[in-house]
Amino acid sequence: MKDYTVMHILELYHIYKGMDQQEKCAFYQHKCEYYQFFIKLILVMASFASLTYLVSDYQLNGNTILPTLIPRTFVLVPLFLYIMLEPKAESYKAKAFLNYLLLNLIVFATIWSVYHLEIKTHFSEGATIMNFIFLMCCLGARPCYGLMGYGVFFAEILISHQFNHYENLDVILSLNVPCCVGIMFVHCILNLGEFERYLTSRKLEHALITDPLTTVYNRHRMNQLLENNQIISDQEQISLIMLDVDYFKAINDTHGHFAGDQVLHFLGTTLMQEIPESGTVIRFGGEEFIIILPGFLPEEAYEKAEEIRVKIATSEESPFNFHVSAGVAGYNGDFDKAVKAADHALYHAKEMGRNRVFWEREFQA
Repeated sequence: MKDYTVMHILELYHIYKGMDQQEKCAFYQHKCEYYQFFIKLILVMASFASLTYLVSDYQLNGNTILPTLIPRTFVLVPLFLYIMLEPKAESYKAKAFLNYLLLNLIVFATIWSVYHLEIKTHFSEGATIMNFIFLMCCLGARPCYGLMGYGVFFAEILISHQFNHYENLDVILSLNVPCCVGIMFVHCILNLGEFERYLTSRKLEHALITDPLTTVYNRHRMNQLLENNQIISDQEQISLIMLDVDYFKAINDTHGHFAGDQVLHFLGTTLMQEIPESGTVIRFGGEEFIIILPGFLPEEAYEKAEEIRVKIATSEESPFNFHVSAGVAGYNGDFDKAVKAADHALYHAKEMGRNRVFWEREFQA
């Protein structure tokens, strides 16, 4: 188990603060999806458990449950709506809102029931128990959401005091304010711990889909794109470039495999620099690379491939003097067919003398 020192916590906080809003939203979405099942289970159990307080109501009200029957069973209404709406809520914000809404409606039903009790001093124990539910809800939300949830909780207590006239309001507050402070502190620490787990998960996922030598994506990433249908949309033209190093075996034989690795690393870095952010570079195998270019017509992809070819052939930063050949093809929804067309075009580029780009309309997918 990791030893969380003060310095380590501060380092995590510094990394967290340096993230942009989009990255933070991705983290909280990940966190919510991980914990939401457990939060939902606790809230459902808490709702049904609150009905069992009819037993203590019976004891406190002189062997009758009629005064508190409606307030206690009221919780079933928001519970039913929660069960119906929660699966439809996709964002972590919507799920957190529903979680805290149900939680505070459980508190409301409890306060409503206390109004009908002859002895109201035991509300202090019931309110304190609710802190356990607050702790669970905190697991899947931003710390600020927990703070807002607690704000509503204390507002409910103070407003209801105008009607319930708690004889021990000072005890209720003295029990719950420290719980609130402690839970919010724990919430912040747990949030950073979950943030570190998220960063580790991201690194592992990135390592799984990235080629360590060239720093571009590997075929696992290509399979992900295909499985998730992320290659193309109906409104978007996409083109493929298949590119490989000319006479790569000769480089390995003449200069050694370390030199070949340097060439591949330089090529991968150059490709990442030259393509737009929307593009994807994949090491297809050996010295072969596939470049997926969303929004590019084949003729535009041809021009981009030519730019890359010239850049590599004339670069003064290259570890060795080498050049590449490339084939271009359009993509119409059949990825395998598009790859074969690009590979066919690459074959013609090699046949025509290498160090060139080839594209003809009859070779499109």
